[in-house]
Amino acid sequence: MVRKEHHIVKHLIQLQDLLAARAQQQAAQPKKKLEQLDKNIKVLADELSPDLRSNFMRLVQKNVEALAPVTGENCSGCGFALTKALVNNIHGGSAELSRCPNCTRILYAPDVPLTRRSPRRRWGDPVKRGVERFSAPELMLHKLKGTTGEEVLWEICENMQSEGYVEDCDALHEAALHREAIISTAMGGGMAFPHVRGVEGGGLTLSIGVSKKGIDFGGSTKTKIFFYMVIPTAASAFYLKLLAGLTQSFSTAAEREPLLKAKSQEDLWNALIKGTRKMVR
Repeated sequence: MVRKEHHIVKHLIQLQDLLAARAQQQAAQPKKKLEQLDKNIKVLADELSPDLRSNFMRLVQKNVEALAPVTGENCSGCGFALTKALVNNIHGGSAELSRCPNCTRILYAPDVPLTRRSPRRRWGDPVKRGVERFSAPELMLHKLKGTTGEEVLWEICENMQSEGYVEDCDALHEAALHREAIISTAMGGGMAFPHVRGVEGGGLTLSIGVSKKGIDFGGSTKTKIFFYMVIPTAASAFYLKLLAGLTQSFSTAAEREPLLKAKSQEDLWNALIKGTRKMVR
């Protein structure tokens, strides 16, 4: 498929990816130094015209995600219904940047739209609280089989697709690998937070996988616990809060132990619910 957005939007997407990666690292590890990431951000930002750079950075401060893909005829950032003329202009590859009339994000047409299925809800289901709003027992993988980072990410993604939470595992997996190439999502304590932003059609979804032996995932130690998240554009700001809550919930070895010792899907689910009760509301 021919990419629709022009080179300026491509450049802005790259810059936003770096800024998002920085925000995610800071949310999980506030004291971590990110000199190389900051240098890369500066290089891309300096290549923009002064006016565009200033406007873009103001949008980032306001919305976290300064760009939003068009989903159908709506802005994926705020859900605002766009005019057909505006949508046609965006898909037609206009040389002018298009903005959402409501949230002011810069709109673009993605190469391959990342979508997911709407959450399955039944009348009379109990109200969900805490992390239960974003996950489910069937998304718990207590014994990952993969021996490499790529295999583990595929295994988790494939399970999400088989359980009906995402539609295109291949595209999602490619996006997850692209994110890891920017800077590893591996954190301290043998944890990693791989994720894909801009997956529209439902709410934020969290899946957890545990590797008993651990694998090399770009961190200082082997990674054993993978918190894999699929994030719609509208939930990008909340995602950072959830990320901070998860890292705080499992910051010590004692807090991570129930996850690592889980012998079943149910055990892992119960450990997640109990472990996040105070920090994720």
